[in-house]
Amino acid sequence: MARDRGVVPRDEALRRELIRRAAQPAAPGNADRLWDVLDEYEAWPGFRLVGVDGEHAAWLIAQLGDTDLQRRCIEHLETAVDWGDAPPGHLACLIDRVRMAEGRPQLYGSQFVITAHGTLAPWPIERPETVDVRRARMGLQPLAVQHRAMETEYRDRGTPLWPVTSASPD
Repeated sequence: MARDRGVVPRDEALRRELIRRAAQPAAPGNADRLWDVLDEYEAWPGFRLVGVDGEHAAWLIAQLGDTDLQRRCIEHLETAVDWGDAPPGHLACLIDRVRMAEGRPQLYGSQFVITAHGTLAPWPIERPETVDVRRARMGLQPLAVQHRAMETEYRDRGTPLWPVTSASPD
């Protein structure tokens, strides 16, 4: 049974596979497998299909896929979020990653970089004065809170525990 929400996944085998693959989300074959899942189901592998932890696992794989896969995932994630089948924060983070890859300012401030001075800073944000309003609509904590969490991880581990913007599915 999936964690949280009391959702029983429709495809337990796919759920287990995604969780196994997410242990190394950038591993060869993971992005291709997620493409196959999107083709097969013509939908995001959301809570109803693979449970909360399976959806989270698919999102981790998408985060480290190429921008073509990420754009395709965004299309499906938008629908899943609208139907309550995926967390809005996952969509926000993926949108920011694509915008960052394209050299554009992010909308939600979920992506951070290490500056030339060795500190963490958010990638440039479109209309930063309203970022916390957009973040709240997507279920994300205020940017200052995320920034402190990222800095703590960076200071303690030398690298942020990635991604800190998504709560654990447990």
